Amino acid sequence: MASQPPTNPLTQHRRPPPRQISRGPGAARSAVPGSPAGGPVRGTPTPTLKRVIWTGAIAAVTIVGAIYGAGLKTRSEYQQEKRKVVEATPEERVRDLEARRAALVAQRRPFERKLADLRARMVKTQAQAQQDGGGSGAAEDGNARG
Repeated sequence: MASQPPTNPLTQHRRPPPRQISRGPGAARSAVPGSPAGGPVRGTPTPTLKRVIWTGAIAAVTIVGAIYGAGLKTRSEYQQEKRKVVEATPEERVRDLEARRAALVAQRRPFERKLADLRARMVKTQAQAQQDGGGSGAAEDGNARG
């Protein structure tokens, strides 16, 4: 029988060299043979994708927090106003109602002026239509509405 050379237990099972761990901008580069050079390793997102995901998540949390906080502030202001009205004396209530009425009357005046201008234009348009068309259907429709 032929004798075999002595085997060294340390070299008996050859393992591939350890995978290099790279950190930084090129961390997701592939070291797998057969994959495209510089392509991402399967199952690991690229740094750009991670950045987009984190940015979107942070933006979503910020937006939801802002909306929720605005709702809390509105509810708090409403409760304060309600408490203020309930605790007000009758004289204060009358004064507040008079101030509100004055504000509403001030808002009513421009609307009344616009309405008067609109009615004057309608009358002018109807008179012109009757003068031009001698009683066309459009002028009669306008009279039926007014």
